[in-house]
Amino acid sequence: MNRFKHIFTNQKYIYRLFVFMAILPNIFMFFTESTSLLTRIVQIVLPLGFFGFAFTLAKKPGKPFWCLFWFMFVGAFQIVLLWLYGESPIAVDMFLNVLTTNPGEATELLSNLLVAVIFVVGLYGFGIVMSIVSWRAKTTLSDRFRRRQRIWSLPVLAIGAVLMIINVFGDRGFKVQDDVFPINGTYNVGIAVDRFAKQRNYEFTSQNFAYLAKNLRQDSVSEIYVLVIGETSRADNWSLYGYSRNTNPGISALTNLVVYRDAITMSNTTHKSVPMLMSCAGSEQYDSLYYRKGIITAYKEAGYQTAFYSNQRRNHSFIDAFGSEADEVKFLKDKVSFAGNNYDDELIDCVKQRLDRYNGGKLFIVIHMYGSHFNYKDRYPKNDAVFKPDNVISAEKVYRKELINAYDNSIVNTDRVLSQVIGLVDAKGVNSAVVFTSDHGEDIFDDERGRFLHASPLPTYYQLRVPLLVWTSQEYAGNYPGAVAQLKAHEAIPVSTNMVVFHTLLDLSGIYSPYKKDALSLSNQNFTLHKRLYINDHNDLLPLDSCGLKQLDIDQFKKHNLQFP
Repeated sequence: MNRFKHIFTNQKYIYRLFVFMAILPNIFMFFTESTSLLTRIVQIVLPLGFFGFAFTLAKKPGKPFWCLFWFMFVGAFQIVLLWLYGESPIAVDMFLNVLTTNPGEATELLSNLLVAVIFVVGLYGFGIVMSIVSWRAKTTLSDRFRRRQRIWSLPVLAIGAVLMIINVFGDRGFKVQDDVFPINGTYNVGIAVDRFAKQRNYEFTSQNFAYLAKNLRQDSVSEIYVLVIGETSRADNWSLYGYSRNTNPGISALTNLVVYRDAITMSNTTHKSVPMLMSCAGSEQYDSLYYRKGIITAYKEAGYQTAFYSNQRRNHSFIDAFGSEADEVKFLKDKVSFAGNNYDDELIDCVKQRLDRYNGGKLFIVIHMYGSHFNYKDRYPKNDAVFKPDNVISAEKVYRKELINAYDNSIVNTDRVLSQVIGLVDAKGVNSAVVFTSDHGEDIFDDERGRFLHASPLPTYYQLRVPLLVWTSQEYAGNYPGAVAQLKAHEAIPVSTNMVVFHTLLDLSGIYSPYKKDALSLSNQNFTLHKRLYINDHNDLLPLDSCGLKQLDIDQFKKHNLQFP
């Protein structure tokens, strides 16, 4: 017992434990990252020298532990990220996801990441305990031991610095703030905090913005347009896109439906993709979001009554701000506890109630679904499960069959909601159109990488390819056959959803705005093929072949006859 106590109160052992804990994420990343060998060596040597020296600055290493606690926290976050995605440093978007994810979503996710959570909590929790032990212990590190550790750590730190300088000049793609952990994680936190502050200040920075929108059609023409934004719905699991299972029984039966076969999103995160779908930012600079209002404002300026219905929680994001521009705003989860759950079917009731009050005129509705957001089995009523077994015990590859069944059931539920919304709109017998797309897709342990979920710093094919559908009523087709013909003419053209949705909707509605671009409207004869781009973690617009896709992803593009890049 005394020997056991001696080991766990020995300041030398505690010192070595802390250095190991601090450098552990770097060790993992040496094997996971696709950067150059020199970059990965720098990522080991430089932090090792730094932490080896830093923990000698006090005779009790428990004291510098708390001074360096931020790096321990970031390290724990990084390990969970690696468990989820298999590679990549903590990204700006990951921190923004934390700031904009509600407790209900977080609980759903963490409860299914028990392996990673238990490992991190166990390791770093033990470190916290040992830091207290170190602080309270009567023993200290000897001056001789501290000198010996500095003899190796300072030269290692110097070597790391020299290698870093060599890499800066020898590798144009190398950036310290991007490629050396935990520097990159800390740098990205700073960016995330700045962006979050800008989002919170959006009401003031955008207050004087106007689309200068005008309706080119007579006020007496009754029109209804609906934008339905799905959540985490990937095209590969839609039967409309060739999936072997019938996940679209409702939509498949519709007439006047145009299915865009080669559509991808410009972001694999909700907090970026949805605001771009609800504005013109996808066709310009993403940062224009901080100064402009959303598509609902353009419709209001053009004389439309507007409504926004969401089955997601408010999270102080652009989505909240853009949705709140509407005349009628409903966040269904406002009345649901964090632990509670409700289905997208309730959105049908919102649309029905609004259309029951419709007596002609111009109406624009935006619907934001909860769709296929993990945990998939909670996205649909249990009695409506088509594919079984769907009880997911844990988010692990061994349960992929159950995960896919539950995911496909959520797609069937989305299909039912969308087809019923279209049916309600169609029953009004006026010029109308419904546009549907999803914010992004999802990884579900699809290949040897074992990737799961979305919002990873580096995207995959499965996170990018999404459905894009446009339905028009018989009345619309009869009055505007040219627009419908153009929709059909462009269905095989590769498009970026975030670029075209805003412009297509305004064009379908006959709305003029200096911000509307005919070249990006699928219903316009002036539509032109555009280069598809991806918005990375630092809001840079990158071509598809520069956004981190692997050969496995490129093979999927080729397999499905999709354009790349």
